[in-house]
Amino acid sequence: MLKNRSIPFGYCMVNGKYALNVPEAEAVRKIFADYIGGKSLKTIAAEMQIPYNMDKAVWNKNMVCRVLENKKYIGESGYPQIIFAKDFKQAARIKAERNTYRKPALQDEPQQINMAVTEYEPTDEIQIMTNEINRLLDSENPDKEKVEVLIIECAQLKYTMINEVRT
Repeated sequence: MLKNRSIPFGYCMVNGKYALNVPEAEAVRKIFADYIGGKSLKTIAAEMQIPYNMDKAVWNKNMVCRVLENKKYIGESGYPQIIFAKDFKQAARIKAERNTYRKPALQDEPQQINMAVTEYEPTDEIQIMTNEINRLLDSENPDKEKVEVLIIECAQLKYTMINEVRT
């Protein structure tokens, strides 16, 4: 029999089977909704009202992150579903975007610089290819090699359509 601390937050054992711990399951749903809604891990942790477990009454951002990364909440491995798969995927996408490094903005006032800006006119072929790439990426098991080939072909088409504009 599993010890209570090894059961993920949101669940409990009833007659030897995983069951929902209703107050904790509601907290899991709130974590996903808040994160998808734009709140940070730290803010969500600070707002949690229900203890993580008997030993940890106060939440931290790592605990929230573990909840957001746990696939058991979508009904895997014999656990009852707490959240929809689309919400899990959306939270994962947001997390990946937030973890992407962004070059810091310039601190000094930029001097007037003449730059070449590139623009392209999307053709029907580019739009169709872009839609196909997105469709494949959104599928359950995308063919990675096919997606890579399409991305490269689409980039080549876009490159051939570039018009240089002086500013």
